[in-house]
Amino acid sequence: MDKTKPNDLFIKHIYWLTKDEEARLREELAGQGIEMVSAKGVVCRPLDGVDEISSVAPEVWNQTCSRQGSWYRASDKNGLYLVISSSELVGYEDKKAATITESDFDPPRLARPEEKKAMIHDPQFAGQVPPRWKEANDTEKRIFLRWARRLGSEAKDFEDLHLSHTANHANFIRPRFFVKEKERIIPYSIDRTAHLCSCCLELFQVLGTQHEKKLVAPCPGATIFGRRKPNRYLLVEKA
Repeated sequence: MDKTKPNDLFIKHIYWLTKDEEARLREELAGQGIEMVSAKGVVCRPLDGVDEISSVAPEVWNQTCSRQGSWYRASDKNGLYLVISSSELVGYEDKKAATITESDFDPPRLARPEEKKAMIHDPQFAGQVPPRWKEANDTEKRIFLRWARRLGSEAKDFEDLHLSHTANHANFIRPRFFVKEKERIIPYSIDRTAHLCSCCLELFQVLGTQHEKKLVAPCPGATIFGRRKPNRYLLVEKA
């Protein structure tokens, strides 16, 4: 069985629009009796299958996950609206970034601590890390440790979690952990859900846009707010 094969029960189409394009789409949908939900607080809530279509305004990246949003603000997506739809949008094909489906992928192995350290110190990655990413406050540290324990981790130190968080992003920028499909590499999340953070960056094509496919495990936020299954990898296919 192809471990990267998508599960058709869950599908999300990802688009990036300007403010005017988002307003036009909202008006078009309203004319069809469809409400486009505006995400509030967190970026990952639209991963929940309840809403047919959602929009994430630029300011949402500055709210609950402002530190993680520093990657968005440093990217070419900064200032754009993220639209997440359960159906493809006719007339917006050139704005589509990716399709997300569930996968049966089982990683061949996860990264060891010494490998994670080497990944985050790779000069070609380290120079791309936004300064704000490194500035977690005490409240945030406690929240991440609590979430990790809830998901079965025995982590006692936030720095260990942050190492995993950072190395995981590094793997989609400078891949060291990947599978191959016809000589094409497909990077995957290097740790389990309890030890991850801000999977939205890979899912929504903020990071790792150079890859035709990515295999992304949900972070704790995606399981809590987006109701994704812990450790169930999502297949991201570039549009």
